[in-house]
Amino acid sequence: MAVKPLASVALACALMATGAQAQNAKIDISKVAAQPRDNGLPAHWNRNATFMEIFVRSYQDSDGDGIGDFNGLTSRLDYLQSLGVTGIWLMPIHPSADKDHGYAVSDYRAVNPAFGTMADFERFVAEAHKRGIGVIIDYVMNHSANDNPIFLSAAKGKTSPYRDWYLFADKDPKWAGFSWGPWRQNKAGRGYFYGLFDDQMPDFNLKNQRVIDYHADNFRFWLNKGVDGFRIDAVTMLVENGPTAYMDQPENIEVLKQVNAVVKAYPNRYLICEASEQPALYAGEACTHSFAFGTQKEIKSSARDGKLSAKLATQLASDKRSLMPLVLQSHDSYVGDRLINDLNPGSYRVAAAVSVLASDTPFSYYGEEIGLANNGKYDDPGLRAPMSWDGSAGHGFTTAAKPYRAYATNARTHNVKAQTGEGGSLLEYYRALYLARQTHPVLADGTFTLLSKAGEETLVFARQKDGQNALVFINLSNAPQTFETKGEGVWASALDLGAPAQLTARGGQLRLILPPKGVAAYVARGQD
Repeated sequence: MAVKPLASVALACALMATGAQAQNAKIDISKVAAQPRDNGLPAHWNRNATFMEIFVRSYQDSDGDGIGDFNGLTSRLDYLQSLGVTGIWLMPIHPSADKDHGYAVSDYRAVNPAFGTMADFERFVAEAHKRGIGVIIDYVMNHSANDNPIFLSAAKGKTSPYRDWYLFADKDPKWAGFSWGPWRQNKAGRGYFYGLFDDQMPDFNLKNQRVIDYHADNFRFWLNKGVDGFRIDAVTMLVENGPTAYMDQPENIEVLKQVNAVVKAYPNRYLICEASEQPALYAGEACTHSFAFGTQKEIKSSARDGKLSAKLATQLASDKRSLMPLVLQSHDSYVGDRLINDLNPGSYRVAAAVSVLASDTPFSYYGEEIGLANNGKYDDPGLRAPMSWDGSAGHGFTTAAKPYRAYATNARTHNVKAQTGEGGSLLEYYRALYLARQTHPVLADGTFTLLSKAGEETLVFARQKDGQNALVFINLSNAPQTFETKGEGVWASALDLGAPAQLTARGGQLRLILPPKGVAAYVARGQD
């Protein structure tokens, strides 16, 4: 599509004409020059980081208003470092029309004032870096908010210089096969606009190169602020080609390649995409990494059923395994409920071991490490309850009489204080898994070889890196299991979960007996 360059004066005039909200807004669409610099993190941290997804609003309130904020999050960095977290993914931090989850972005170059100031955010990033923790932020490229001044200008009329930044129609195209929209009545002007998710979230026209360039500049804006990368939301829906061709279109890949090139221009940065369907399509050149969505169900079913599922075995043997991080839960209910609401204790631990040890860059969700439950509802808000730090009335989250959202149903019993230093607690179990990866890098990103077959009651895999060898044994079943595999030499335990301290080869065979739902990891002695 041929486009003409826009002068900043044209934008100012357009925004002034869209009503009081747009008149008061100051949206920066200026070009942003790249300022690549060393982020101070260990080289290749992004190849083997242990990430945690955090909702700022629900993590730690520092000022007593019942809402989590950047300063509160900064105050918890020592906890995250001690746990073994080396990467943080923040859910959207921008001002938003939804006033909650943040996926309806009103201003791409500002922070949500409820979370603090830009200076607060920059201090948080700097403090995270001091602790060797990288920070990536959520970026919503598919759609903006309906109160974003650029959309308000575009929606007002066909003469707006931003009309082709979004998708409009004079009459409702009435796409068949949808139980909702996705064409929404344009209340700021006439006709209809395309908003796949909600009438609050108009989709960008990503066939327009100016729109892609705008997002690329926004990427540079945040990279210049010191962030270490991005998680891009909803990449499967970026480009629409009609009512039967609005998912996983070829143009999506080309759009993502452009913004990935921006990230790659900065050293030691990271990009991962949310592809709810066909994640393997996006892993590699388009997004670098893509969550292995769908696999979380296979991990949980393998842990419940006591047998390695065929789909999990296929994923672990895939040549894209290292590019598709494993995740067990997230802020979205389509991924699954909070694990404590979904699995018994033994299966929970087995699933955690698979996710952390069979992924090069595993992602957890805040509260997963203590077994935090939902807040009584299995829906998106229910999965985003405030973090539970102790058993007090405010659970260490806030001093306010009431938090912005109800606490998890088990907040009083499942909290950080109750589990810290307690042998056998879930928190110390996660800490041990993370510590094993840090102490023995071969367990984090060594070359992966699956030694088990679908249907077996055990999951065994080997890793190798720089001449070092490691073996991981996971008993999926509810009965003791004997593991036997070929191997030479003397092996030392790399995971302090009460497993035997030593694995010795006899006649070229390694043999180990693990209890039900037991997990063990070994490295060849003298090689680490």
